[in-house]
Amino acid sequence: MIKWFKGLQHPEAYHGLKSGTPYFEGWYHKLITESSKPFAIIPGMYRSATVENNFSFIMIFDGQSGDVYFERFNITDFNAKTDRYSVSIGKNRFFTNGIDLNIDSSALSLEGSLKFSAQHPWPVTFTEPGCMGWYSYMPFMECYHGILSMHHTISGELIYNGEVIDFNNGIGYTEKDWGSNFPNSWIWVQANHFNQNRLSLSASIARIPFLGRQFAGFIVGLLVEDKLYRFTTYRSAKIIKLKYDGNEIEWIIKQKNLTLSIYVELGEKAGILFAPGKNDMVEKVPEYLDSKVIIKLKDNNKTIIEDKSNLAANEVIGDIDTLLELANNY
Repeated sequence: MIKWFKGLQHPEAYHGLKSGTPYFEGWYHKLITESSKPFAIIPGMYRSATVENNFSFIMIFDGQSGDVYFERFNITDFNAKTDRYSVSIGKNRFFTNGIDLNIDSSALSLEGSLKFSAQHPWPVTFTEPGCMGWYSYMPFMECYHGILSMHHTISGELIYNGEVIDFNNGIGYTEKDWGSNFPNSWIWVQANHFNQNRLSLSASIARIPFLGRQFAGFIVGLLVEDKLYRFTTYRSAKIIKLKYDGNEIEWIIKQKNLTLSIYVELGEKAGILFAPGKNDMVEKVPEYLDSKVIIKLKDNNKTIIEDKSNLAANEVIGDIDTLLELANNY
């Protein structure tokens, strides 16, 4: 119990050492070059509860082409620390300040090193251990979430199927999920590439089962320079409006005197990412890295910031009608 409690103070660390089954854990790295070439790289591990199927993996999503590579490794190739972000999968390393890649398979060749600097993690305190707040202390949640860096600078290069990709002066974002399963449905949008520098949005809402009931739980962070504006369920933020018509999302949230408006237009090139299923990781999650987003933050009637991005990551998954009903009746 003490180790579990201490683990909550490190959402970036590995939490699955003594977990039951089913179980998954994955770290999501969004990486965009200075010339706007987007990638997502996700190391992780999976354990099935119904069949003998335990393995580690590295997933790579080329947001420009839509190609998704799912590289499987033995579970014995997976090593991770429980007090910090330090994961090894075969010859590949993932850690707080960067990644080292060395993949040479029949489908993919990817090698090189990237370093991250000037990171902005979601604050972790005793009363609010990361972006999930006090919900992190509930041991029966099906999925836990951590935001490890809202925004950071990248240096280095990768050789991707023979092509040298220069990431110097690129921008990154890192989050993670762990637990027994993904939510039934969710909407997620994340963007760093706005007209103004050091502006980052991470906004998600999901259908959450809780003590025999369900609710629309949301985590929204807007980083403006060094200030993080937090709009979350546990901070008593209120959804004024959430609308989705199959191509566009309109979301308005209020937190005391602050109002955040988010408008999203789904992108054109989706890749189908793998997610935990009953017996295996399965192709399930259409993700865009070229969605458009417009944000406006107001303090009463005064506009604090208004900006737009054409390089937003975006997912809309599952029974969205029920999610919208829960959200708009919140």
